[in-house]
Amino acid sequence: TGEYMVRPPQPPVFMFLIDVSYSAVNSGYLDSVAHAIKEVLSDGSLPGDTRTKVGIMTFDNAVHFYNLAAGKSQAQMLVVADLEDLFLPLPDDILVNMVDTDRNVNEVVLSLLDSLPNMFRGTKVNESCLGSALKGAHTAMKHIGGKVMVFSALLPTLGESPLKPSREVQRMMNTERESELLRPTHKEGEGYVAMAAEMTRVQVGVELFLAPHTYIDSPSLAVLAKNTGGDVWYYPQFHPQTLGEKLLKDVQHVLNREMGWEAVMRVRVSRGWKITQHFGHFFVRGKDLLCLPNCHADQTVGCAVELDPEGGAPDALVTVQCALLYTNSTGERRIRVHTFCAPSTQNVAEVVGGVDPQACSWLLQQIALEQSLNAKVADGRSYLHQQCQKIVAILNAGGADNVQTLPLYIMGLLKSVALRSSNDVTFDARSCAWTRLGSLSVASCAAYLYPRMFALHAMEPDCGHPDADGRIKLPQTSNLTKDQMTADGVYLLEDGETIMMWIGGQVNPAFLASVFGVSSLDQLDVNAAEQSIGATGDQLSTAVANILATVRAERTIWMRLHILPQQHPQEARFFQSLVEDRTLGMQLTYQEFLQRMGYRAAQPAAAAPPQMQRGY
Repeated sequence: TGEYMVRPPQPPVFMFLIDVSYSAVNSGYLDSVAHAIKEVLSDGSLPGDTRTKVGIMTFDNAVHFYNLAAGKSQAQMLVVADLEDLFLPLPDDILVNMVDTDRNVNEVVLSLLDSLPNMFRGTKVNESCLGSALKGAHTAMKHIGGKVMVFSALLPTLGESPLKPSREVQRMMNTERESELLRPTHKEGEGYVAMAAEMTRVQVGVELFLAPHTYIDSPSLAVLAKNTGGDVWYYPQFHPQTLGEKLLKDVQHVLNREMGWEAVMRVRVSRGWKITQHFGHFFVRGKDLLCLPNCHADQTVGCAVELDPEGGAPDALVTVQCALLYTNSTGERRIRVHTFCAPSTQNVAEVVGGVDPQACSWLLQQIALEQSLNAKVADGRSYLHQQCQKIVAILNAGGADNVQTLPLYIMGLLKSVALRSSNDVTFDARSCAWTRLGSLSVASCAAYLYPRMFALHAMEPDCGHPDADGRIKLPQTSNLTKDQMTADGVYLLEDGETIMMWIGGQVNPAFLASVFGVSSLDQLDVNAAEQSIGATGDQLSTAVANILATVRAERTIWMRLHILPQQHPQEARFFQSLVEDRTLGMQLTYQEFLQRMGYRAAQPAAAAPPQMQRGY
């Protein structure tokens, strides 16, 4: 109907908006971006059919459009330097069809990607006009909609919606005023907030790939992704050797995953109940219509449901229905409906017994982050403490076993980059963590709050090998505490975002020889060691490679492996993830945290490590 459609079903459209400033070129980011885009376009894995369109724009202190028309031997660059009066230099041929076999567009586009790094190799321009470039992309796409893939390495200080480097005041981190710098610079109706609203109106989503070496003001930029159904991908201190493969895998994933276009969503509840909050990446139109210019398989949208005192007596069966109207990548307009029913009860024990700890921790996290953003970060932490005290009171009263892990997840959030009370976290890092958590799935969020740790040196012989059904058996998970570790051990830890392998200084040389093909830690090149895993011909090496592959396959995004021998300069990252120990920002063990929350047992037993759940 006209209420839900502004045009005929749109085709998949991808505009690649690439930073070509000195920072992007010098760090190797431009080379890596061009390579990643070319890989996807070359293998024909872009979603859609013959209607799929692509475009390429670059920017530094000017905006560069590219004429990709057929019949040309190479793309023609058109520079618009007047940022105050930006115009579209070409009405056509900025967005072109990549799969039209009657044209040579494919060769022109791929040739341009090959040429971009050399075209700007000698640049001295270290300025960014990202806002103006986004305005140009909007102008080129507003008639058709689509997705803008933004690759930025520098704070945009020129043109439309400039940002100020002076906004970064690191001494304000972990103070009463911290949240001021975690909010967007622009208010409602201004700057990037207004730009995101306009992008949503014309069905354009924004995906941000940020690779800064200095402050980039991600709180101000993130609203572009959050309000249009996109995500923020963060690569601080980018270098091709360390983050190049991660960027490639992320770009491939974003472009290849199942996605829908020009979507709207509405959630309804049965009589006597009301929806009080929505959580996720979308734009709210009216009271309850969620607009997602682009939706995809990784997205999670949540809502808080409460009793409505003005809605009449609630039905005995509580019903929640979610309807998503969207266009798929082949141009079919579809409606996807999920309906959930559950009996209501006034018995508290039955309510507690039905709690899903991972789903509950996801909701608590969303509310805490919203309070941190809208008020103070301390308010978000205080909210979590209050909720944890209520949960501990249930445990004191002999409550259900299923809520025992909730305090563990809450403590994990309080110790994470998102909320830990310390000065070592930058505003960019905290903001990107908040944005990332805003649309993570329940299972991925649980892994972020309480990672999995495996003892590779002590696993059972059949671990890492396929069972009768062809599934790789993983080792038993360990509690996240140094008490579970030994100096001769090798431990694999993953949180859904990254994988770390810590190798003790007294590791058995036979393990090193089997897995890596070296006889001592001194011979281990941590940057190249992963290439040896599974390649030595030893069964243990094959088993470890299978475990790595299985863990990666269980997560939605590709996780880079960090190999950290004991005394490695970055091993503190590993121990910061051991949330049951005292860590930076919270000098409490898990048992001490429980006691502070009011747990009355004289010697509280350590909870078993939560197991990965599926189905979210």
